[in-house]
Amino acid sequence: MSADDRDRAAAESEPAQAAEDSGPPAAAPAEALADSTDEASALRERLAGLERELAAERERATDYMQKWQRAQADHANFRRRAQQEQEQFLSLATAQTMALLLPALDSLERAFRTLPESLQHLTWVEGIALVDLQLRRTLDAQGVTAFEPRAGDALDPARHQAIAQTETTQHAEGAIVAVVQRGYEQQGGRVLRPALVSVARHDEREWTTGR
Repeated sequence: MSADDRDRAAAESEPAQAAEDSGPPAAAPAEALADSTDEASALRERLAGLERELAAERERATDYMQKWQRAQADHANFRRRAQQEQEQFLSLATAQTMALLLPALDSLERAFRTLPESLQHLTWVEGIALVDLQLRRTLDAQGVTAFEPRAGDALDPARHQAIAQTETTQHAEGAIVAVVQRGYEQQGGRVLRPALVSVARHDEREWTTGR
């Protein structure tokens, strides 16, 4: 074979060899598209999973917030009830303590009422009067005041205690005629001691005739 023949054979074989080396050209784009689709699907599934997790976390956070708010409200209510109970206890304890002073004040009042005028200006009498004044100022400081119903007022069992009856037609049957001993109450309306009173009683014969 001549040199020219060998050159022509080499030139004809080069395109065939290049085609064999390059392989099938259409397979690579299809595989790349499939890989891209799978990756996008995986990303969508991952995103959906993250959204579900976020929704669950939000729900848990809302639940925690509601529980915290209820706990705060319960705590505030407990503190308010505890404060109210403490105030009521202190008020009751004060009332009971002040009530113990009332018999002494009654005794001093009766003593001064019957004290002869010749003794009223003695030093020791003035000292006792000062003690009486101090006790009454103590009652005032604790919001304790005396009260006396008026003649003709209706008997109020919560504030008055009937210990006697007086025959009279000047007032309605059972109405207050006279105050035997004044009552005391604490600020807010709590009665420490009811007033002792005498109530009206109509004579039975006059009552029958009047009807």
